[in-house]
Amino acid sequence: MKKDDAYYPSAFAANKYFQYFRYLIEFAKYNDWASIKSSFRLVLMGSAEKKQRIAKSRLGNFLIREGTTDFQFINYAYERKIRNYLKTNINSFDVFIDIGACIGEYCVWLAQHNKECYAFEPVPKNYIALEENINLNNVKNKVKTYPYGLGEKEEEVLFEVMDSVTGSSHINRNNNISGEKIKIKELNNILPESEINSEKRIILKMDVEGMEVDVLNGGHKFIERIKNLRVIYEHSFSGADEIKNKLLKLGNFEFKHLDEYNMMATKKSS
Repeated sequence: MKKDDAYYPSAFAANKYFQYFRYLIEFAKYNDWASIKSSFRLVLMGSAEKKQRIAKSRLGNFLIREGTTDFQFINYAYERKIRNYLKTNINSFDVFIDIGACIGEYCVWLAQHNKECYAFEPVPKNYIALEENINLNNVKNKVKTYPYGLGEKEEEVLFEVMDSVTGSSHINRNNNISGEKIKIKELNNILPESEINSEKRIILKMDVEGMEVDVLNGGHKFIERIKNLRVIYEHSFSGADEIKNKLLKLGNFEFKHLDEYNMMATKKSS
């Protein structure tokens, strides 16, 4: 099953009913009845959010944009196993780097736990929502944001920006298809040693729709110099083995599955 299936739930997917129930319980905890209504519309009719609003979740307060499925991403049950891992291990890291931050739900949440956060988001309308959510939660002093993507070299590329599921937007190198022009930079040049001390304990999360190896190529110096590093990555598009092999060229890592779409690589002490 593709990861996109999680974005387009169906009333006929009986194997997902327990997951849907988790969503509903989370929404109800925070009296977010509007998101419950939006969830039923999405499942039954494939309809996105009807109007812009502010919603509260376990992760913080968020702008829900009209025509999107933002209400999914702010629900703790979405990528629950990753969030459980971060919650359980909240005292084991100092810095969180989110590459493909979308609307900033991870950084907003972790900044409230006093983590130093760095959010990279290339899609302009997502970046605007990211900044709005940071301001809504008063964590501007804890989150540094970057309005571009990361890759193996500096370039300008076309992005196919998805209408409702904006987090699935991706590079389109087919010149015959239109898209938004997006700047790509190298992690090596953005976070040099002067920015993040190599002694800090860092978790780096990548969800970049098939560009994971490109990000690692452009961040090889950063990956190599950080001693205490965990990399959480979504492997649906690039392939688990390809990313794993690249990481092993950059350091001594051990790997574990966090869920069906995401793995974690932990750098072992040499």
